[in-house]
Amino acid sequence: MKRRILTVDDQKLGCEYLRQVLEPEGYEIEAAYDGATALEMLQGREFHLVVTDLRMPDMGGFELLKAIRERRVPVGVVVVTAYGDASEALQAMKAGADDFLRKPCEPEHLRAVVERTLDRRRLIDDLAQLRNKLRGSYSFHTMLSQSPKMRKIFDLIQHVGPVDSTVLIHGETGTGKELVAQALHAVNTRRKGKFVALNCAVLNDSLLESELFGHERGAFTGAEKRKIGRFEKADGGTLLLDEIGDISPAMQVKLLRVLQTGTLERVGGVDPIKVDVRIVAATHKRLEDEVKAGRFRADLYYRLKVVLIDMPPLRERKEDVPLLAMHFVEKHATAANPIGQIDTAAMQALLQHQWPGNVRELENAIKAAVAMAEGSVLHRDLLPETVAPRTSQAAGPAPIDIDARLPDLIDDLVGQVEREYFRRVMSEYSGNVARTARHSGLSRRSVSQKLQKYGIERGEFKKPRCD
Repeated sequence: MKRRILTVDDQKLGCEYLRQVLEPEGYEIEAAYDGATALEMLQGREFHLVVTDLRMPDMGGFELLKAIRERRVPVGVVVVTAYGDASEALQAMKAGADDFLRKPCEPEHLRAVVERTLDRRRLIDDLAQLRNKLRGSYSFHTMLSQSPKMRKIFDLIQHVGPVDSTVLIHGETGTGKELVAQALHAVNTRRKGKFVALNCAVLNDSLLESELFGHERGAFTGAEKRKIGRFEKADGGTLLLDEIGDISPAMQVKLLRVLQTGTLERVGGVDPIKVDVRIVAATHKRLEDEVKAGRFRADLYYRLKVVLIDMPPLRERKEDVPLLAMHFVEKHATAANPIGQIDTAAMQALLQHQWPGNVRELENAIKAAVAMAEGSVLHRDLLPETVAPRTSQAAGPAPIDIDARLPDLIDDLVGQVEREYFRRVMSEYSGNVARTARHSGLSRRSVSQKLQKYGIERGEFKKPRCD
């Protein structure tokens, strides 16, 4: 099939020139003499490339380009103008143009740009198809991962999900504990029942008791009518008790009683109510440590931990960052912000960041960047400064000594990254080596060696005491 090119120019001579240059190369050329007509033609027929003038009455090239990208028309765009300068070229590229030409353009240059753009677009389309195939391979319910650690968790969910065993999910904030709980519900026969979730950490004892077990009218001041609790709402389904490690000893006793007997009493009630609920608990705390410290009941812990799922932090599965980043780009892209790509510098910044907020932090970073974007490409400077610091960027990249050996250059680069990383983490934890070690996933000895290697003194990060 011939590759079809749409030329857009209010001057017929401009369209005719492109036809004379490109048709002998085997391209099929069609012309539109204004942006609105071009947009109509793009909606009705398949084109591989648009070559458009910038300065046209009514709908100019920039407006046409914006409309193409907002409507997600899968076509390459080259803009051509007799008045172009560097700023216009940059503006066009930011708006999503694939390339830029200035009139008068030599036939050889025109042919080269067209061929290069078509090849690039073909590669983009191939990558998009591949990405969709990969996403299908790496998706599990609402989760995406190619990490071996996460694939083991997917297998575990498939294995234990159909069984009504109580499951305890441990993981840092933002690792996707609730998504795992939802997947456990989805593969169980209880999926026809409700999935109910409650964050136990945000409620005091009286409110938590009322939310979990419900209350009768008049049970306390303000209880004007009966309230059905989360246990009853989840009857026949699944109840997620999120941040279970934060509940008080008194509430632990009451919760244990319900788990042991399968019955509850509403606050202010006397009649036992039988409930059939599968319990999934989640926490960012190590409950075995809480048990040892006397803050969590051992009998409740062992009743909850029939099956343990330990969620890895995002920094331990960096291979998932590109997959998740593109997923969030597509999720949050809009007609006004039709982001379709992440440039190399931005992706490098995403891969270098340690993601203390895990997948949730990554999604928020991408969401913010998409909201700020003006073109179809997510650039590094659109990312939050916490993810892509501007200080080192401002000075520009360090000059490369081409006489040096490549391994030496790589060692120098790694050293620069390591030095900056440990300075930032030490600053975050006020010079505490133990906390820095836990954050980085290294031993205290290894961290101490790194600090000595790069001449980093703990004292410079210690915050002054206020007496």
